[in-house]
Amino acid sequence: MISSHELPDGPDVAKAVRMGQPPQHFKLFALLLILCAVIAYLPAIGAGFVWDDDLLLTANPQMESGQGLKEIWLGKTVDYQPLTFTIFWLEKAAWGDGPVGYHVISILLHAVAAVLLWRILSILRIPGSWLAALLFVIHPINVASVAWIAELKNTLSAAFFFGSILAFLSSLKWNDTKLYLLSIALFALAGLSKGAVVIMPVVLGGCLVWTNKKITREDLVRITPLVFIAIVISLLTIRYQSSALDYGLASASLPFRIARAGMILWLYLREILFPINLSPMLAQWQPNVYSALVYLPHLLVVALLGVFFWKRHSWGRPFLFASSYYFWMLLPVLGFVWMALQQETPCADWWQYLAAPGIFAGIAAGFVTVSKGASRKTRRRLYVLACVVLAVLTVQTWRRCTIYQSMETYCRAVLDENPHVWALQTNLGVTLAARGEFEQAIACHRQALRDNPRFMQAHNNLGNALSATRNWREAETEFVRALQLSPSNAVVLGNLSDNYFRAGKTGEALVADANAIKADRYNPRRYVEFGVKLAANQQFEQAVVCFKNALVLNPRDIVTQIKLVQALMAAGHGEDAFVASKQAMQSARESGNK
Repeated sequence: MISSHELPDGPDVAKAVRMGQPPQHFKLFALLLILCAVIAYLPAIGAGFVWDDDLLLTANPQMESGQGLKEIWLGKTVDYQPLTFTIFWLEKAAWGDGPVGYHVISILLHAVAAVLLWRILSILRIPGSWLAALLFVIHPINVASVAWIAELKNTLSAAFFFGSILAFLSSLKWNDTKLYLLSIALFALAGLSKGAVVIMPVVLGGCLVWTNKKITREDLVRITPLVFIAIVISLLTIRYQSSALDYGLASASLPFRIARAGMILWLYLREILFPINLSPMLAQWQPNVYSALVYLPHLLVVALLGVFFWKRHSWGRPFLFASSYYFWMLLPVLGFVWMALQQETPCADWWQYLAAPGIFAGIAAGFVTVSKGASRKTRRRLYVLACVVLAVLTVQTWRRCTIYQSMETYCRAVLDENPHVWALQTNLGVTLAARGEFEQAIACHRQALRDNPRFMQAHNNLGNALSATRNWREAETEFVRALQLSPSNAVVLGNLSDNYFRAGKTGEALVADANAIKADRYNPRRYVEFGVKLAANQQFEQAVVCFKNALVLNPRDIVTQIKLVQALMAAGHGEDAFVASKQAMQSARESGNK
């Protein structure tokens, strides 16, 4: 078993850093962490795109152009995480829609974060620093953050977060202004990757107390720029989260949030200490705020912290440090600040990605301390036990990576653990409908609506599935309900139009398409769909206008050009049709289609 006291530190590290060389054995142990990450997450390399990957990446038009990159930095996104979206933008240019490259980058970022965590714990002289980093690498609680492409924001922000802490502590150790400025820059980059890093100034304060047993006025001055950055990040994050749709499924009252927060904290801790029957998203829990029993978890937390503080000058000191880091890092995701996804689940694995290292460090330090004081025979048994635990954790991580192979495998795995995740119910329904299993898809959408009757997307998707089974009337009802929740929604209006058209209600279909164009006038698809229905209704002149409008927005679309030719011919404009056909042939040659 490798522990921090076996690794060089102190003068050797300082000398090596000043000379621009890594500490002795640093490369070996860093490579071991990276290798362990690759081994543990090997199945994830072949995984696909799952929940939100389309919204953020594969079907996001901002990933296709320089204008999209500009919009990302201007904040025209679901969350203000411009650096994460920029990395996606660059990856999209490099890998396209092939998922392998995205997964490799996430795994490598996870490994880099682990290496940085190891060096931080080494500077803080915490025993078992490398073992703590190894636990961070292989523990299955982190699978959602590493194997899910959309959670690049976690691994990216973690690399900057730990890099900033390491640079700050190193700047103090070697009185290096450049490292201090680097720390500030890295923290800003971490905040531009994900808002959960805002607790870092508090973490640095804890590190200073751990190292020096106090915080001086000079220390506070050094932390102040980071506090200002944290405030800006917090305000941006709260602003974007508060703009998300509130379905009214969870109480917004302070007593409710307080009551739920205590249990959430212990649920998170249980998943780290006993990673059995893990679920990326736990079932919703509605506490009875008038029951005294619901506040017992809070009392236990206060009692434990009180004992650790009381014994802070002896054995309680490391426990106080580790638990304080864990609790502080979890604070943004305990529900005190409104988060849209907490309407669906009170806690999710990826929300404790940055907090978990506090517990890993405590476990590793405790193991090393106990083993050093044990007899040789007992120490050998402890090492065997540790190896078994590490192997089991690695296997658990390997197995959990397999649920990210596709949208269907992910949805089914999570829904088997928690069937009330309504967003995944309707996502599974869409996947099933795409391969013609409409009855099963309808059942999924109905289950989603039982859990959240105001879920507009589920009404829309249910309408599509019903329409595909020729159940026009029920489909129309679902589309109308979706529009009641989201008036003038162009997607729903387009689907309603298609449903009317298939049911033989051409007039209603044309009205719905016209309204869809009003709501989404810069989308060429709206004009094409309207034009197709006009042509089917023998309104060829109007169809020609629609196809021409679509080509103004998308001039090189060959399918639209062909439809324009057909409409011109049907309208009796032979010469115009001939000119349009030549343009279509030119577009085909330019695109390589003969």
